[in-house]
Amino acid sequence: MRRLRRPVLVALTAAITAGVTLNLPAAEAETPVRQTVTVIDLYQPDTPAYTAEMDVSWHDWQPIGKAAGVVPVALLELAEEYNISPVYAAAVFVLETGWGSSSAWLAKHNPAGIRCGDRYCQYSTATEGLRRMMEIMADYYGNGLTTVVQQRSLWSEVEDTDLIVQLMIQLAE
Repeated sequence: MRRLRRPVLVALTAAITAGVTLNLPAAEAETPVRQTVTVIDLYQPDTPAYTAEMDVSWHDWQPIGKAAGVVPVALLELAEEYNISPVYAAAVFVLETGWGSSSAWLAKHNPAGIRCGDRYCQYSTATEGLRRMMEIMADYYGNGLTTVVQQRSLWSEVEDTDLIVQLMIQLAE
């Protein structure tokens, strides 16, 4: 079978469709309804609502104010690497270390009360301790504990979900 060249195909298509009329129904005339659109309707921020049911997966966040002086840069980098919400991780860090002033953090680089048997684990660097905290959070997430309340119910010996949520709101301001 012989292939037709492009000009022949164009001419053939034009000849075939020249006598074809499309009988489509006429569109009914409608008066468009005016709708007021406000800027808030168009802008949907990427940051989640900070609640106990918030999904703790990564979203963009940068600390400001007091948090900027306390939250380690490594925490922000590791949060992205492990796909964990940086504001959630920062709230856990702030609560567990007393805004970075606890002896477990200062002496052992333990950012979240992580236990090794009956004592607190000791890490050689702050980044190593923060990495372990992110590994635990990511492990919880991978095992279906995807919200603040679910993670805190397993992580903490006391019910502190509301405190974590309050800290997330405070850190985000």
